[in-house]
Amino acid sequence: MMQRFRDLLVFESASRLVLACDSIGGIGPKPADSVSVDARTVAHFGVRVPLLEVLCSGARPIALVNALCVERDPTGQEMIDEIEILAAQAGIPADAVTGSTEENAPTSATGLGITVIGALSQDLPKAQPGDVVICAGLPIAAPDFTLYIGHPDQVTVAEVRRILESGLVHDALPAGSHGVGFETDEMARIAGLQARWTGGRIVDPKRSAGPASCVLFACAPEATDEVIALLDDGRPAQPVARLTPPD
Repeated sequence: MMQRFRDLLVFESASRLVLACDSIGGIGPKPADSVSVDARTVAHFGVRVPLLEVLCSGARPIALVNALCVERDPTGQEMIDEIEILAAQAGIPADAVTGSTEENAPTSATGLGITVIGALSQDLPKAQPGDVVICAGLPIAAPDFTLYIGHPDQVTVAEVRRILESGLVHDALPAGSHGVGFETDEMARIAGLQARWTGGRIVDPKRSAGPASCVLFACAPEATDEVIALLDDGRPAQPVARLTPPD
């Protein structure tokens, strides 16, 4: 249960809490930013990573905190609008999105910090022996690729939530800068298993996935097609590994 009290969010829960955070600095529409990007795009890629991390832990996202180092109008409001869109995709209502902007001094560079809080009412997920690992989306990252909201090779928060709520997967993990191969091995390690790469036609295991452009799902082999069918039409996805007991 969550309620607002002045500028606070007050939680009453018997669940364990899961927290994930991310930050961005020097990327945005301000004159001193090192990389020029519109405010909505900065917010989108700043918020999707911690949202996906909480979702893939098996927790239910219940609140999102944004610390925006820019003025409220116009830059901050553009960021907040995009943050609320992604929060809604993850199941967080607008009144559970809170934060602050910089109103005391002019800002010449963009900065933001995001914290996502989730309630965990079950055990942490763990892949099972024999599971297939599906890569949903492709590993894409700057500067080799131009990232933008709605990129066809980037899996969305809404798709990930849909798959997780299907009950078909045993574990899920966003892939980041280490690449799909590294994250697949990490998923296997946590489960005490070994990842046997089966070779993806369209997935480079060493390429950076940047801001979690793709997500790994571990499921029983017979559920593979059903999991992939839950993605939006045209979203690239394929099995990339099998998890087995260690030799």
